[in-house]
Amino acid sequence: MLALIYLATTIVLGACVCRRFYCFNSWLHYLAASFLVGLVLSTWATYLLALAFAWSSKPLVGANVLFFLLAVLAIYNLRPRSMFDPTLSRFRPAGSTVWDAVFIGAFLVAACYLMFGTLWLKDGNVKMAFVVWNDFGPNLSLVQSFAVGHNFPTEYPHFIGPPIRYHFLFWFQAGNLEFLGLNMAWALNLISVLSLLAMLILLMTLGEALFNSRAVGRIGASLFFFPTTLSYAPFLRSQGSFSRAVDAVKHLNHWLWSGYSYRGEDWGIWSLGIYYVQRHLTVATGALLMVLIFVVRRYRDFSDNETKRSPSTRVVKPEPNALPKTAPDTLPDDATRSESLAESTTEMGSLSAPTRAKQEPAFTKQTLGGTLPGFVFSGVLLGLLPMWNSAVFVGAAAVLAVLLILFPLRLQMLALGVAAGMIALPQLIYLSIDGVHTPKLLHWGFTLPDPTMWNVTKYLAFTFGYKWLLIALALVFATGLQRRMFLALSSLILVAFSFQFSIELLINHKFLNTWVTLINLFAAYGLCQLWRARVIGKAAAVVLTVSVTLGGFIEWFRIHNDTIVDVPFRQNRLSDWLQANTTPKDVFLSDRFILHPILLNGRRIFYGWPYFAWGSGYPTGPRDVLYEQMLTEKDPSKLVHLLHQNGIRYVAIDNGIRFGFL
Repeated sequence: MLALIYLATTIVLGACVCRRFYCFNSWLHYLAASFLVGLVLSTWATYLLALAFAWSSKPLVGANVLFFLLAVLAIYNLRPRSMFDPTLSRFRPAGSTVWDAVFIGAFLVAACYLMFGTLWLKDGNVKMAFVVWNDFGPNLSLVQSFAVGHNFPTEYPHFIGPPIRYHFLFWFQAGNLEFLGLNMAWALNLISVLSLLAMLILLMTLGEALFNSRAVGRIGASLFFFPTTLSYAPFLRSQGSFSRAVDAVKHLNHWLWSGYSYRGEDWGIWSLGIYYVQRHLTVATGALLMVLIFVVRRYRDFSDNETKRSPSTRVVKPEPNALPKTAPDTLPDDATRSESLAESTTEMGSLSAPTRAKQEPAFTKQTLGGTLPGFVFSGVLLGLLPMWNSAVFVGAAAVLAVLLILFPLRLQMLALGVAAGMIALPQLIYLSIDGVHTPKLLHWGFTLPDPTMWNVTKYLAFTFGYKWLLIALALVFATGLQRRMFLALSSLILVAFSFQFSIELLINHKFLNTWVTLINLFAAYGLCQLWRARVIGKAAAVVLTVSVTLGGFIEWFRIHNDTIVDVPFRQNRLSDWLQANTTPKDVFLSDRFILHPILLNGRRIFYGWPYFAWGSGYPTGPRDVLYEQMLTEKDPSKLVHLLHQNGIRYVAIDNGIRFGFL
């Protein structure tokens, strides 16, 4: 019950905060923004308060008590701007609210299937899909280190000693909700579903704002569930007949792969699995979408004000597919929404009638003062992301840097960047300390062994397939704003192929995952333009829709057919002994499991699965030597000295140690 009250409090707090800086296309936009803003702010506040209570045996008790008090105080002080009176656009692109509800309902069902269908508890065991088992090794360990352990200051459960070098706040919040009463699976799955749903609503909203079309938003968000490379072509061709192909699809239990030596395909880095495995991606991507929606709206307002500077006798022809002017994003307390607003008359069309411009200044100092707080708050929101997902933060920085160059309002965009940088820099420094020497920052070619321009082009063409045709078509019909946004988003491809931020180069795939999630809106716009044509256009739209979703559709069977892994959790002798005889700060020397039952009980191990620590930049080489030395040392006094020197309280003799070292 306390966990649900906590979540409700975060949403109310988010509503009271974000409505002071943004206006919203719809109530759905408002609710999604409120959830994400509230989640980010509440998680940061709770974690920092828990750090302040690190001296106590249960830091989350004091942290949550103080959080509730501070949240209630903040909500009370912000009450003049009631959360039930958000600044909503009076005119949205034409469209059916019923269809909005149908799509969002379908998204909710799909999100619940992905999250609850890949992780649950039964008979004292953790049951999880094999796809999530590997990544959930460190992540569930983090959740439990907060929920039933004592991980303040925070260390990596698989590499105890140095400070954590991994973005962990999403997993901290899951642990906090478990501490407040939900079981582990419900705590993690609930915020995963809500975060994914909020991200998809914001993706729909960006489609509305950028293309003045609800249809583009709905289709673009739907494409998220069907990420497709061209790997389905060799897979289907290899079956030999239609009936065998259908049978192979029904029993598929692996990700589709191309047959080329492209690293990561067998891990599903281009599949939907990325978002239900690395669940923290959705919160950070949602925050980026919020900022992009805000920037697009401010650009629309700026363009409208620039138009008004023309002589009053000149008739202004609106830009094709331009979004009508909406209410400003920040209003004084006594402001009303009686401003004249241009109304959209078609779902994808332009304004129905010309408007006569008036002689008014574009952006005065007063206007600047009214818009600047929204940009600064957007920067603060992005600046809080490195501890949620550092890759999305870096990607957001690249996108906004290009927008700074291509868009007007450069002073406001600069303020956004400065605010984000000031808050993010200490986090980035913290995440990089005590690590091994990382490779040079500049690295061309992503993971391609021979990254010539031709090979890079082939890789991108194969990975994103026929979606490129739809993107090209969209750019033909696009306005200047839309083309500039495309260039800004495409900086994510350049970042993925030009830089190396970690010793594990493959993690750059997150930049491309973010890119394709956002660029789906352009593919959706291309489909809508085709559909507006005659019969041949509609037929082409159907064929291309199948082409860009077939691989993702096939991989839903792989998700459904996944192997289920059982990991002992509670109600067993080991768990009972750990809870009764050890403390959360005790460190174990054990076999190097991906997910050790000791970790699921909130205890810590000296050295877990090496790949996790290595991929996060920890110095695994010296620890490998020390680990083997302790397990092979024959002198009892030296062994005891080594164990005490490294803070190890217990040695767990698993079969791997019994038959591997003893």
